[in-house]
Amino acid sequence: MTFLQLLQSLEERLGHIHLPVRPQAASLQDLFEGCGLHHELTVALVRAIYIENRCRHLKDRVAGEACLRAIAPIHAAVAHADHTDVDTYRFSEGFLAAVQAVFEQRPGPRPAKPQGPRGRILPFPSMRRRAHR
Repeated sequence: MTFLQLLQSLEERLGHIHLPVRPQAASLQDLFEGCGLHHELTVALVRAIYIENRCRHLKDRVAGEACLRAIAPIHAAVAHADHTDVDTYRFSEGFLAAVQAVFEQRPGPRPAKPQGPRGRILPFPSMRRRAHR
């Protein structure tokens, strides 16, 4: 999964209001379409993921363990801060849960192909049969 695909998956789970991801973004600086709710926290979480995965471009691959390692200290800081409000705490919890859910998804087994005949037998017209005898 690429960094941009991860953010698009998180946007689907958390909502555009929290992660207003610009799909045509070319760099980290123009990744968001505007300021979502908890913008500063979101930017900190996203940058931590980007840095921990050693990304250089938005299309670089990210790993689940590295993403969780990156956001864990930020989530802990939010949870233990004296000035954290309930909404910020819930967003931090939701972000962590969404990242876990994205990486826990396993592709389902492929549906079995029907084992029927691959072609069909066409009968020769009776005139052609006689010509070959």
